[in-house]
Amino acid sequence: MALVSIIIPAYNIDGYIKTCIDSVISQTFTDLEVIVINDGSTDNTGCILDDYSKRDCRIKVIHKSNAGVSAARNDGLKAAQGKYLLFFDGDDFSEPYTIAELVKIMQIEEPDVLLYGYHRWRDGEITKTSLPIFPEGRYEGKKIITDLLSRFVGISNEGINNWIKGEKDGLYVENPALWRCMVRSSVISNNALEFDVNLKIGEDTVFISDVLSCAKRCYVLHKPYYYLVYRESSAIATYEKNAVKKLDGKKRLLIARIALTDRVLKRSGVDIKSYWQGTVVMSDAELAFLFALRSGEMSFMHRYRSYLSYASLDEVRQSVKLLKLKTKINVKIFPFLLLKLRLNFLLFICAVILGLCNYEFSRE
Repeated sequence: MALVSIIIPAYNIDGYIKTCIDSVISQTFTDLEVIVINDGSTDNTGCILDDYSKRDCRIKVIHKSNAGVSAARNDGLKAAQGKYLLFFDGDDFSEPYTIAELVKIMQIEEPDVLLYGYHRWRDGEITKTSLPIFPEGRYEGKKIITDLLSRFVGISNEGINNWIKGEKDGLYVENPALWRCMVRSSVISNNALEFDVNLKIGEDTVFISDVLSCAKRCYVLHKPYYYLVYRESSAIATYEKNAVKKLDGKKRLLIARIALTDRVLKRSGVDIKSYWQGTVVMSDAELAFLFALRSGEMSFMHRYRSYLSYASLDEVRQSVKLLKLKTKINVKIFPFLLLKLRLNFLLFICAVILGLCNYEFSRE
């Protein structure tokens, strides 16, 4: 039985998967198994994986009909036998010493979750290096919830106020991707954790929050190991440009966050709702501007009703109501003032006009 299991979902990435697999099998640490789930790829991904599995017995390939990344990772969890788990994306790669150093820290510090940094990689070079925002070291008990989970699950209403005031990191959310942590497998199996197959976007946010809420000890390391490769055709890049998909994704993620909050409260006694309510308010404003842009055959009223289907949700209205605007009047505050006054139609009209002037609502 291997000490480390690496779970890699793969879908139509025949131009990237070789680099990913090569970075795994060339690790200086060799006591590992690589579980790759070919999620119904229609390109050459499956053939490439089969070829690798013939050459390296540590590689196990699961072929299945396309069901999404969450279902693929769940299949990987069922097959994994290692004491420690890593989740890689099939279009990324890591340093050759990654697993050796992570295992060493897991054995010395004995955390349930080890968090570390990563590089953003585009066109053959590093564009940005991101380290965890929280101090390096050990976290235990409720501090895992208040200090770590709180920065992964979303932004607070206070974060919106900080952003309106012009603070650079007012809307900062720690990247909740699973590839930037090593997890003790018993945390997942003992708590029957799995990925939400209803989520197409944001499944990492919910899963890593679940894992952290079940962990008794975590360790934060200020060192980058992983390379996040930018792809124009990636799921998140496509999602950000499509108003209808983004609306559906935000509705599903809101439902998942509410359920997550109930689970964390039962496990830890900590109510995390205030940690993510600002995300809901910001989504309310973002969707107004996104649907205000004319796209396809959708009429003005169709676009407005689509936006309103999110804005009128009880949880959204409650989050907006709880937002206490504490800043001086400036340009950034106006969308939120209109939301507070429940003037959604006026906000939408303003967004349409600004859109005609090529204005884009941005978190920058």
